[in-house]
Amino acid sequence: MQNETDSTGSNLHLAMVIPEVRVADVAFNRAQIQNALASLNPSNSDWIIFPRLCLTGASCGDLFRQKLLQDAALQALTELAPLTAGTPSKVLLGLPLAVGEEVFDGVALLSGGQVEVLMLAPWPDSPALSPSVLLPVQPQVKLGGRSLPLNASHSFRFGEVEILLGHQPPGAAGADLLINLIDLPALAPAVELPQTAFDPATRQGVTVICSAGASESTTDQVFSGKAEIWQNGHCLAAAPELTFETQIIQAVVDPAAKISVPFPQTVIEHGQPARFPFISTKAPEKQFARLLEIQSSGLMRRLLHTRQRKVILGLSGGADSSQALLVCCRAFDRLGLERKDILTIYMPGPGSSLSSRERSTSLADLAGVTQRTIPIGPAISMHLEDIDHPEGIHDVTFENAQARERTQILMDLANQQNALVVGTGDLSEIALGWCTFNGDHMSMYNVNCGLPKTLLLRLLVWAGRFLFGQAGEAIAQNIARAPISPELLPLDETGETPQKTEEVLGPYELHDFFLFYAIGRQMTPDQVFGLAVECFQDDYTPAQILTTLKTFYRRFFSQQFKRSASPDGPQLLGLSLSPRAGWRMPSDASGALWLEAVKKIKIPGNQV
Repeated sequence: MQNETDSTGSNLHLAMVIPEVRVADVAFNRAQIQNALASLNPSNSDWIIFPRLCLTGASCGDLFRQKLLQDAALQALTELAPLTAGTPSKVLLGLPLAVGEEVFDGVALLSGGQVEVLMLAPWPDSPALSPSVLLPVQPQVKLGGRSLPLNASHSFRFGEVEILLGHQPPGAAGADLLINLIDLPALAPAVELPQTAFDPATRQGVTVICSAGASESTTDQVFSGKAEIWQNGHCLAAAPELTFETQIIQAVVDPAAKISVPFPQTVIEHGQPARFPFISTKAPEKQFARLLEIQSSGLMRRLLHTRQRKVILGLSGGADSSQALLVCCRAFDRLGLERKDILTIYMPGPGSSLSSRERSTSLADLAGVTQRTIPIGPAISMHLEDIDHPEGIHDVTFENAQARERTQILMDLANQQNALVVGTGDLSEIALGWCTFNGDHMSMYNVNCGLPKTLLLRLLVWAGRFLFGQAGEAIAQNIARAPISPELLPLDETGETPQKTEEVLGPYELHDFFLFYAIGRQMTPDQVFGLAVECFQDDYTPAQILTTLKTFYRRFFSQQFKRSASPDGPQLLGLSLSPRAGWRMPSDASGALWLEAVKKIKIPGNQV
């Protein structure tokens, strides 16, 4: 049976704009909005919808509380309002609105050449913006010589259409036009994140989804720029995501048209715990493709903002730096830049093996980037002598001096070449603090900070094939299969490194499992242990799992100080350890409670 609709013929012409934004540059943003309105011809549009806070950018943070920014946004609003004069268009756009000492996430409705209504977005996405409960009684906003009331309601009626701003609350299913103004980060989790508010595919009426775009700040997230118009479960128009240019979509809808057949109920599947919870089992290549696009988009935005056309990274022959190189290649290709301006620096030290050198060179040769080798041995020897470090003592000072020397070289070359240092450290290393503070811990932009090791290894092989075909896949597989090692201790008699990271830390597949369930899902240590035993019983004994779990908790708490000083980089999954927008924990937090819980876990005698 086909779905039938009942319509009164009250069509609305909807347009949605995701404008290019420069964060806190109100003049630029106003010009982009004005250009979009001119290209649309407001006489032919009933509603023209822009993202929330588009006059300033949604990622301004504490700049929202700067009076200069607030006043500039209000002035831009008064300059844009006359553009709707003599047209049927109603324009919705967002800006910060100050009332007394508080600043709110505001939405303005422009119509008939003036600002008709000032409203609040449902809830602020920035902690710098005040919640609606702090609104004073009868709040007023001064605008162009007059005072307008600030309406705390998120719904209103305009003509014959009931409008609802924001997510769909209970009892609001009857709204004719639901406009969801959001700041949606682009993510690529293993499974789709649960709908926190509504699913437009299962809603009656018209639903508009309008998110801030990728031209926002990428300090910790890349915003998706998701723009969709839905009616009765069907997507009528959608814009491409992760673009930097202004995007416009349009559709003709009939808010009165109702579908006569009930929508199917959404079925949520609850399966067994995943052994590799960060990796999609249903559509891994789709996940890998989106991950690479988010990583490259974040780097592209940073390069566009800084106006730099060169990047530098240390290329060791390991998986992390290799994936960072592929991200740089993708970003340069998308920007139309020459790959020769990607500078890879191989910095051999006392523990650098010939096989790692070969892996580094083979990938850089295939990518067509500029390569340079700078040995660090002489500089390390001189430095250790300067600080009176005994010769032949290969302790943590000996190891960390190498990491810091390499970072110094990269940073100084960046100054010399007017380039940006791209970081390589992954999410698993960040969780465990497996990096040298102010050594490989530091960069100017870390493209891998959202990738756990198990996912990175799979993504590396896929990205090698995507960018360079079978040759790239073969090289990437060789890199991914190599033992994980920092190569900081002198080589053995075979010319290979004696260091194997997983012999010290425990297997990364266990640590990533713990990270997902202990931190991402907030499970207790005994719950995490039970799940791990269930998933890894064929590969590790319960005693091995418990030992690694203790290492995870001990290092996760003791190494928070490194995360507190993390460089910028994009979140890629539902879990982030950024101290700014992901994981907020004091560096002095004690892990005693969790370590004691691990200590209490009992292993049956026959399972050890």
